Amino acid sequence: MRVSVLCGSLRTGSYNQALLDAAIVRGEAHGLEIVQGDISGFPLFSQDLEASGYPPQVDEVKRLIQSSECLLLVTPEHNYGVPGVLKNAIDLLSRPYGDPTLNGRRLALMGASTGYHGTLRAQMAWRQVWHFFKAPVFEGAELTLASARDAFDGEGRLVSDRSVDALEAYLVALAAWLAGECR
Repeated sequence: MRVSVLCGSLRTGSYNQALLDAAIVRGEAHGLEIVQGDISGFPLFSQDLEASGYPPQVDEVKRLIQSSECLLLVTPEHNYGVPGVLKNAIDLLSRPYGDPTLNGRRLALMGASTGYHGTLRAQMAWRQVWHFFKAPVFEGAELTLASARDAFDGEGRLVSDRSVDALEAYLVALAAWLAGECR
């Protein structure tokens, strides 16, 4: 099952990108083909783009999402909310109004943070945003990786047994949800 994914952190050495990299590697064992879309060059959203045309990179990510069973957002938490770069990408990908890319598209969420609450607030905010798209949000497991500095080694590999177990449980539940084996 193909899962398209967008990472909300563009930072070199990002814990969220490292978490995504671990999910890509481990997803195969659960029948998940996790494919990342590149949003790093997306322009800032302006409705004027609808008249002049979106850059090819936006259309490429739209095609990826449309070819998937689910969209996974790997989201940091910025100021108790969603990161601007990821919100901007979602705004671009949802346009023009009525575009089918996100309408009804199943959503899964995960994220890593150096704080104690992981990305709980950002994930809650994304659930509210997704209500607009009239689409189900994966609830079978949560992955709000807290204290990320302790979960990864210097090379960005997920090494904390607790975090590896949490990622494995998340991927098992996500695969079951996508296969229709649970809500």
